[in-house]
Amino acid sequence: MARLIVFDFDGTVTHQDTINVLAQFAISARSPSRSRQEASEKWKQIVDLYVADYAKHKESYVPRVDDRKTLAQELAYLESLRTVEVTSAERVVNAGFFAGLKKGQWEGFGREARRNGEGRNPDWDGDEGKAVIMRRGFSEFVQQAKERGEKLGIVSVNWSRAFVEGVIEPEDPDRSEFVKRVNEVKWPGGQLEGPEEMGGKVMMTARDKLEGFETILLDEADGESKKCGSVYFGDSVTDLECLLRADTGIVVVNEGEEEKSKLLGTLQRLGFEVPHVSESREGMKLAWARDFEEVLGSKILG
Repeated sequence: MARLIVFDFDGTVTHQDTINVLAQFAISARSPSRSRQEASEKWKQIVDLYVADYAKHKESYVPRVDDRKTLAQELAYLESLRTVEVTSAERVVNAGFFAGLKKGQWEGFGREARRNGEGRNPDWDGDEGKAVIMRRGFSEFVQQAKERGEKLGIVSVNWSRAFVEGVIEPEDPDRSEFVKRVNEVKWPGGQLEGPEEMGGKVMMTARDKLEGFETILLDEADGESKKCGSVYFGDSVTDLECLLRADTGIVVVNEGEEEKSKLLGTLQRLGFEVPHVSESREGMKLAWARDFEEVLGSKILG
């Protein structure tokens, strides 16, 4: 069977997380200017509360990070973060932050964000504006995968599937090249709903992403009678289970941030060997790369 290649979106396909980019578009869609100012202040409050809740949970959780030595311990911690994520999502919905925005608008936001990011240096802080910078080599990687007849997918806890589709439109113009498991913002109230293929379950944690990944594997393998070889690309700890579930997992790390990568550090703390793709070989379970150009220049995928 054709190999299945699945990507996380934020920080993997793109060079940075895009939640603040989504927020800036939502704010700009409001009028008059006073409403935009109020929305900006509300968004800052939501982000500050999330950061505080996350820090408090991390500080109080036992076992502490340095004491978590097994995969089971780490996965339990990641799932415990669901309460933090749910609480933050409820704040966004209750504030009506994304209310009134239709699918076509989200797709337009995605297209514009990609155009705004073209030609920008990855060091530019995209969180401050309405731009998305693509990971270097993504388009070329996708094109070569298509030429090899490989299947493509995206699994993401991003709020808007339509936004994601707008961003990757050059690689997926007719919305048929990528199988997607991504949340969606429901019109008109702005509620968050999960992929239809997962019964509408909202994706928030590493376990949810694994479930999304496995539904794609099952669909593409035509049930359990055939094995579908798989590759997964991810940059954050929410990708941990997917990376380990895939036949080959590739950790994406920003240039110069190799020592700061939380995901790389977690894998190494748990005893996993994660060499750079230049040091890897075909069939290796895990590796890391700064971009898709490095993957194309390596032998990890044959």
